[in-house]
Amino acid sequence: MSWWKRAALLALCFLLTVSVVPRQLLGSEARALYAGELDAQDALAQSVGRWVLEQNEPVFYRTGQSRFDGQSAIAIYQMAALGLGQIVLDHPEQRERYLPALRRAADRLADPRTLAYAAQVYGAHGATRMRPGEGHAYLGYVNLGLSMVRAVDPTTPHAALNDRITDELARRVFSAPTGMTETYPGETWPPDVAAVVGSIGLHARATGRDRSAELDAWAERFAKCAVHASGYLVQRTRSGTCIALDAPRGSGTAVGAYFLSFAHRGLSARLASALETTGRRSLFGFSAIREYPMGFSGSGDVNAGPIVAGVSVGATGFGIGAARAHRQEALFVGLARTASLFGVSVSHDGRRSYAIGGALGNALLLAMLTARPA
Repeated sequence: MSWWKRAALLALCFLLTVSVVPRQLLGSEARALYAGELDAQDALAQSVGRWVLEQNEPVFYRTGQSRFDGQSAIAIYQMAALGLGQIVLDHPEQRERYLPALRRAADRLADPRTLAYAAQVYGAHGATRMRPGEGHAYLGYVNLGLSMVRAVDPTTPHAALNDRITDELARRVFSAPTGMTETYPGETWPPDVAAVVGSIGLHARATGRDRSAELDAWAERFAKCAVHASGYLVQRTRSGTCIALDAPRGSGTAVGAYFLSFAHRGLSARLASALETTGRRSLFGFSAIREYPMGFSGSGDVNAGPIVAGVSVGATGFGIGAARAHRQEALFVGLARTASLFGVSVSHDGRRSYAIGGALGNALLLAMLTARPA
């Protein structure tokens, strides 16, 4: 056989190996997670629960930037609570096992020290005081975690705080012509508003309250203001208006679709459909989500993470939760394969974690991989 034929045969074998072997190896785990198999979920849940229980202070990172340090800690505790709570709702027999980590996460979410930055800009953390006219939409993340803990632990000592935050946030978003409220003074982020409304919807489920009429009216106003013609969610708007200050973005759309799966299935499904039809990019059975729809471009931000060939880490990771919430099996499996390959999935003593993700990335993936049907 001539050298060029040998080279061609070698290249063909390489392509076949790359296109088949990783897809098959990682696909079985992804399909088990999609099916909700406890063993597949529990391996990652053990790692995340251990991080939460062993953390000796409210924040995980000390970068010198109080806003990032606080918001990342809130995200870790919130996503840990959502992920562990979702497993308990699907596997009630695991409740006592996960309750210690769930309760610790709720304690840290309710502690104003976890996000001291909010008190710096408002004069008081919203868990302590919310003055009329102040937005405090960052509390959507806090309240989502508290509402999930409420769903699996009705006697939680944070029930009264959960009720008060829900009522205060509902008053703001349901009365706003745009359907939105500020996260911080002068900053309005539609994905944060999705967290606010998701927390209201999850609270309603946990307490048996029917808020469907309010949520339907809100969704109509919000969609007119914040959902772009591409189907993507605008990342930021000028406060009190529908004027976009940033492009429609895949990362915000994906996390918004997941959050809204707790509150308004129709709007959540609309965003998830855009991710599948407009945002999806696939190769050899691995999938990722574009950060910007056609006609837009940019370098992203901390929410998007690194952007490579137009797809972002944030949109891809959050897209997993949106896909599972709306039973998009092929997309879920493709995205989960990508997360496992590039996140470097490792196992030790029956626990699984993603080496690249740290506490934040692993908590986020736990919530996304265990998302329940909208």
